[in-house]
Amino acid sequence: MKKKWLTHSLTRRFYYLPLMFLFIASLGSGCKKSSEPDPCKDVLNEGMPTQVVLTFLDAQTGENILLAKSIDTAAITITPEPIDLKRGVIVKQPGSPMYGALVFAVADTKEGTFKYKIDIANAGSATLSYTAMEEKTTDKCKAYYISITDPKIEDHPFTISRTGSRLVFKITL
Repeated sequence: MKKKWLTHSLTRRFYYLPLMFLFIASLGSGCKKSSEPDPCKDVLNEGMPTQVVLTFLDAQTGENILLAKSIDTAAITITPEPIDLKRGVIVKQPGSPMYGALVFAVADTKEGTFKYKIDIANAGSATLSYTAMEEKTTDKCKAYYISITDPKIEDHPFTISRTGSRLVFKITL
């Protein structure tokens, strides 16, 4: 049988064509550049909420009012309501540095001036105010954070200290 030159030449060229496509496809997918991973993708970037710790002291005796009068959280009203807790928590574990204090979290997720009025039935009231300011950071995962500044009790003498994310007040009623 005699070979036909044109048919034999085309068959030979097309024989290698699928192999060439396979080679190009594997080379193309193997050289694909991956995008750089996002370093902030799985980072939980929320800080502890700012807590306010209020210890109310009697002006005459110096004793803790919440403990001396056995005041329960049901007798305390905080207006406007702080986040998560409607009345706060009174720490009643002896030996705790916050023993006898009213503790609640305040709004530190947006800028502005905030006020909370704390009413204690049969004991008095106090007004807490502070300013929340947005401050820039160099962290690319968190471009800013909210800073609590100028915390004060408006209507009574007080002392204040800051411990981590807590503002610790001693208020004389």
